[in-house]
Amino acid sequence: MTAQAKRRFVPRAILASALVALASPGEAAESAAKAQDLVDVEVPAIFAPMVVQQRLESYAYITVLLTPAGADKTLIIREKMPYLRDAFLRELNKGTIIKSDDPKAVDTAAVKTRLLARLNQILAPGTVSELKLEPIQYTAIQPQS
Repeated sequence: MTAQAKRRFVPRAILASALVALASPGEAAESAAKAQDLVDVEVPAIFAPMVVQQRLESYAYITVLLTPAGADKTLIIREKMPYLRDAFLRELNKGTIIKSDDPKAVDTAAVKTRLLARLNQILAPGTVSELKLEPIQYTAIQPQS
């Protein structure tokens, strides 16, 4: 390489490395932003009985979504999924889930509170940032003849 070629090459190499250095923080921020786009972990659906005056009226098909507090928490939640599902199923079957003023609707606020209490018994605090319920579907039981 001639001296004149080296003089043209060195400034270009410095410029290229400076551009790479400037681009790296942006790429790091993009990868950090992607890490923040956490995927909710779905608890398999649960059929919960809707009992009115000690009589089974219908079932509520409840799907729970758990938002991990961090990307590293997703695996922890999935490892505990059988325990969570069992605890949620027992909790929803233990007491009533219907609204006191509307026997055909689920009291979602009370259900969330009860499920969060069970969740906190199984998972360490700070593992789940949010517990969400998907829209609840209702299934009437067949009238007995």
